[in-house]
Amino acid sequence: MKLIATLIFPAMMLLGAATAASANPFPDGNPQTGEKIFAQYNCNRCHNQIMGGDGNKIFTRIDRKRNTPAGLIEQIGMCSGNVNAHFTKQETQDLAAYLNTFYKFK
Repeated sequence: MKLIATLIFPAMMLLGAATAASANPFPDGNPQTGEKIFAQYNCNRCHNQIMGGDGNKIFTRIDRKRNTPAGLIEQIGMCSGNVNAHFTKQETQDLAAYLNTFYKFK
């Protein structure tokens, strides 16, 4: 019985850590910093035109183009050209963390 308890406890700890890690697909990103970058580059400029004035609706529409964390990172890279930006890896993670407040990827 002691052997089972010795094996189960570490397994449960690892499972808990893995679950916590998977809960945030952008753990290196800072959503507050991402929001500032989003505003600095006026990222909603294009979104407002596409969505008829409320650019944030682009993230929650039923037919959105990006449905995975990797897809969101790819889209940020594509959109960077629209705002004449060359985002660093950290800025991309920050933007993704901010945008995930809309997408809610896990």
